[in-house]
Amino acid sequence: MKKLFVAAAVLMAFTACQNRQQGTEAVTVETETTETLQSGTANAVAYVQIDSLMLDYKLAEELRNTFQAKANKADREFNAKYQKFEKDMMDAQDKIQKGLVTRATAEQMQQQLMQQQQELMETRDRMMGELAEEEQVMNNRIYFAVTDYLKEYNADHKYAMIISTTSAGGPVLNADPALDITKEVVAELNKRYEAENAGK
Repeated sequence: MKKLFVAAAVLMAFTACQNRQQGTEAVTVETETTETLQSGTANAVAYVQIDSLMLDYKLAEELRNTFQAKANKADREFNAKYQKFEKDMMDAQDKIQKGLVTRATAEQMQQQLMQQQQELMETRDRMMGELAEEEQVMNNRIYFAVTDYLKEYNADHKYAMIISTTSAGGPVLNADPALDITKEVVAELNKRYEAENAGK
């Protein structure tokens, strides 16, 4: 479930990043013949299925796994702190209810618990902020790796536009499969990823 959430978050961030780069103007795509679209003329349009790319692109997989590991670690650390807080709170309540401490000690214990709770919330906020920053960096790395390659790709293919969509919806509701360049793009991105990581 967490992995699905992370993949969805990356997909949304990727799309949002594209919108910031290209604007949010609506685009009307005229129907072209398959032969014309495959020829890469100036009027041709191609699309990439981003959800498929995110699943098959090795850099995205590596970054997603790294992010998930950090998120899991943060979750374990916070849960351990929270469980300690709950235990301390129950111990204090038990002693106070049984009359095992003085009123002054009880007040001191309550103050300590309030401080502990405040620190716990600050820890939670810090962890969430760090994870959000990590996620944004991950999204940026994927986005720029893809868009930088597409600039090179399109220097040869001369598409008027390359847009993103998803298999479950998006701006492309119906299109000729010949316009889908996802597999070609992912294959080249993975080839570059493997070359860059060959010596590691």
